[in-house]
Amino acid sequence: MLDYNRSFIEVQFPVSKVSKESYKERMSVAGQTLTGLGKWWGRKPLVLVRAVVLGILLPVSDNLEKDREIFLKLMTMDEDGLILRKFKNLTQKELYELADEDYIKEYMELNDKGMPVYKRGLTKKDKEKIQIHVFNSLSYDDKLKFCNRPEHIKNLPENVWDEINAHLETHADSFQSLIEELGIKRFGHRPKIGDVFSGGGSIPFEAARLGADVYASDLNPVASLLTWAALNIAGADDEEIEKLREFQEDVYEKVDKQVTKWGIEHNEEGHRADSYLYCMETICPECGYKVPLAPSWVIGKGTKTVAILIDNGTDGFNIDIVQGANKEKFMESDKSITVRDNYMYCPHCELKTPITSIRGDRQGENGETISGIRLWEKDEFIPRDTDVFQERLYCIRYVKEYTDEKGNKKTKRYYTAPTKEDLQREEKVIKLLKERFKHWQDKGYIPLAKIEEGDKTSEPIRTRGWQYWHQLFNSRQLLINGLFAKISSEMATRQLEKVVGLLGVNKLSDWNSKLCRWDSAPASEKGTQVFTNQALNTLYNFNNRTIVTLVPTWLFNINNRKIDSGSIIKTKDARNNIEKCDIWITDPPYADAVNYHELTEFFLAWDKVLLKRAFPEWYTDSKRVLAVKGTGESFNNSMIEIYCNLNKHMPDNGVEVVMFTHQDVKVWAELAMILWSSGLRVVSAWTISTETPSIGIRSGNYVSGTVLLTLKKQISQEKIYQDDLYDEITYEVKNTIDSMKDINDKDDPDFNDADFILASYAAALKAI
Repeated sequence: MLDYNRSFIEVQFPVSKVSKESYKERMSVAGQTLTGLGKWWGRKPLVLVRAVVLGILLPVSDNLEKDREIFLKLMTMDEDGLILRKFKNLTQKELYELADEDYIKEYMELNDKGMPVYKRGLTKKDKEKIQIHVFNSLSYDDKLKFCNRPEHIKNLPENVWDEINAHLETHADSFQSLIEELGIKRFGHRPKIGDVFSGGGSIPFEAARLGADVYASDLNPVASLLTWAALNIAGADDEEIEKLREFQEDVYEKVDKQVTKWGIEHNEEGHRADSYLYCMETICPECGYKVPLAPSWVIGKGTKTVAILIDNGTDGFNIDIVQGANKEKFMESDKSITVRDNYMYCPHCELKTPITSIRGDRQGENGETISGIRLWEKDEFIPRDTDVFQERLYCIRYVKEYTDEKGNKKTKRYYTAPTKEDLQREEKVIKLLKERFKHWQDKGYIPLAKIEEGDKTSEPIRTRGWQYWHQLFNSRQLLINGLFAKISSEMATRQLEKVVGLLGVNKLSDWNSKLCRWDSAPASEKGTQVFTNQALNTLYNFNNRTIVTLVPTWLFNINNRKIDSGSIIKTKDARNNIEKCDIWITDPPYADAVNYHELTEFFLAWDKVLLKRAFPEWYTDSKRVLAVKGTGESFNNSMIEIYCNLNKHMPDNGVEVVMFTHQDVKVWAELAMILWSSGLRVVSAWTISTETPSIGIRSGNYVSGTVLLTLKKQISQEKIYQDDLYDEITYEVKNTIDSMKDINDKDDPDFNDADFILASYAAALKAI
């Protein structure tokens, strides 16, 4: 008997497997489906969203083991599903080491060199047999090393659907048809799933890809843009993607031709620059020397390239670039480091000065730090001669094309200090930008907006005096990024092309700014992006990309799969939502974890005008004052208002899942109060490991476990005495911890102490 009044996720959830799959997806980094569209912080793994959607829609039977089996089949996390996802073979050495003795005797032998190999004459079927035998003997973690992600399986085999349909009493032959049938059985129609904190778009994208109709909104226009792109670009068919790729290539070609015509990236030998390295420069208050600033002068550990400061005997330093440097040159370079522990070191007088003193920082009446640095004016994009910090080009990497002795065309990259002609090209860049600056700002091709001070946005103002967004980019970056924005805007005739252009400009701003650090690691030697973490970090030396190195940035990767479900995407305050949905799945802002409203203003500075052209009905500011942020009464009231509203806009048998990640007891106490006040009750809580250390979410209270709280409307008026409630809480917490420990013992899901604490809070909420 199937019970559609309850959901699979209320009764059980394969925490271990979903955690491992989520981690695998996270570790794919750039290979994740939506990351190529643009920067967002803390996107939830698509496999987790898939598990939640199926977990909500699947009914509960009187055979819980069979329910779990069907769920795992749908997730391709069962034995057959993993074989279906297996995309690479174990090596013959691995087979020999791991196979049972009988299999080794039948299928393997040692060659003349003592290396394990297949026996001669084995058929493809024989080889597959031992492959599957050994694969099935591996742990779940080890199996995943040989498997694609669940999302890569477009459909399940017919025999699997037969088994699923027999249990669920359905007639599905695809995920989309199953979702529709389950929705009809539960709600009377195809399910509609909503998310009012859509962020990077993971929840609406995966829900739509599975076959549900979706509603997505976010207060932040950048989030709405990414969500729209997820559903309409990552959700487009191959033919559409081909057209968009042609558009991107046409824009790139026109930009390339214009830059080549300007002659600002080629030297006298016809070699083209692929990177420019700049540093800040300031005057030593002790000796009056101009000191180039850098925490390291190592340019490339692979090419053994360093910068050496050479005293010019007058007022500063020449910078020599040495490629193929020996140990002594590296030591000489280290001695020239001019920024150490927030002090400037002058190699001429050998004295140290605090950077705060160089900036002229002082303490205000209320103990606050007041910067003494000059604030740049609205029309400025280069420092004045009298400014504390100047910007100096100190190294260029050129690409030389040549033909080898066999007639093959090849390229070679080399580093060099800028010549007089290179510096003349820098002046030409400034001249070209000056001629276009006002017009391009008016047209929205380069930023115009002032930086509004905040926890993250105050740093560029305080440390450099940059009070307008365009000042986070140098002349060359503004000219190139702006040229891409101009040409793509002029060439775009369809909404999809306008959006692809916007995404491209946002990626350019993230990878081509004065906030882009140079990575000297042997396998790298290239610039990093602005948002390696969730901050606007001003640097002493930075990288400037060129047309050559911006190819992967502009021609960004699109992992598409056709989506046919209906979708609505809006920029909207969640408190004002009027859309009705059967299911709400939300990942609300952590209390102070990421300042989305501030950080996205970096992109909105580039997007304001162009975004309005693509989406005339959307607003284009961050609505910072309305953002759900902080802790305390304001945070609580905002959340109560939002979840009360969602409760009103779902049916009595509707379901909400709130994804929450926080270890702070106070935040959990506030969450309990928010849910009660919103008329919701917790029916289940599961802790999933989703976060990885590299994605930029703070350490401390922001831990690796995401708790999935399943909620339903609070209809019961039953009362309970406090003493009885304590007993129920104790029982629920003990059961939850015991079950997690059982999973740890059985399948090693790597829960840590913080995860157990998180689960305890959630279990207490469930009892209450």
